[in-house]
Amino acid sequence: MDTSKFDGFDNKAYQRFSDPAVIEKNLQTLVGLLNGVKSDKVINSLEKEALLSWVKAQAAHENKQPYKEVISLLRDALADDVLTHEEIENITWFCNQYINKSGYFNALTAGIQQLTGIVKGISIDNEINAEELRFLDNWLEENDFLKNTWPYDELYSLVTSILQDRVVTTEEHDSLLNFCKAISNDSDGQTSNEFIAALKTGFYQIDPSINIQENTFCITGLSKKFKRREIAEKIELYGGMVVDSVSSKLNYLVVCDEKNSCWAFTCYGRKIEEAMKHRKKGANLVIVHEYDLYDTFEGLN
Repeated sequence: MDTSKFDGFDNKAYQRFSDPAVIEKNLQTLVGLLNGVKSDKVINSLEKEALLSWVKAQAAHENKQPYKEVISLLRDALADDVLTHEEIENITWFCNQYINKSGYFNALTAGIQQLTGIVKGISIDNEINAEELRFLDNWLEENDFLKNTWPYDELYSLVTSILQDRVVTTEEHDSLLNFCKAISNDSDGQTSNEFIAALKTGFYQIDPSINIQENTFCITGLSKKFKRREIAEKIELYGGMVVDSVSSKLNYLVVCDEKNSCWAFTCYGRKIEEAMKHRKKGANLVIVHEYDLYDTFEGLN
């Protein structure tokens, strides 16, 4: 495989083509975050910090619309440390004016982006209370067109299981909280404890046995340790093959940690969703973390 084609990915040249996608994704995430915050009708210091972090993340574009107006509305709303229902509705309305006009993403992608914001909003304070759980359950039911996508299916399964006996155990709470925090992980590429905990839910392999020789690999995400080209070259050095897309014939999907603005789906995106679909159909496709692959490299040296 000609691994030089990954150079454009590694130097982030793709970002100049993704401005509309980035703007709409950011606004969808904010709308979801605001809905998550208002689900229990209380805003605490951690939730306020999360909203201010969103503002900080858009600092480079603060003087450009639609960020200029949204940030102004957010700052005014947070000035008195009280975020009212009306203020949330006003900000959401403005975001939707751009989102609906843009139409960059379809309803499916927009729904996943909002869901990501919601789970961040309800989990940011490290606790999911009964009111937030009911809100999430209702939202999942009302947006069931998202079925058969990731992470909707996993969240729906977790929430339904928890509410079945109307008793939320500590273990159930922690399982849902960890998964929510993993989905909305904002650790800037660092592997968080919440992410590691979420791996144990079964969507990824833990300490997998990776056989590189004569197997096919696909890479998603952006690594802070290696360039994508370097990862691909190492795989091929040890007898593996690297492909661009996920199919039923793929053996391993390697997930790198650092997020990038190309992904329509927050967290790991389209390739993860495709891999989950093939696994549900019985494909022997293993989803592994990049560091498991690096451990395998070291074992072969």
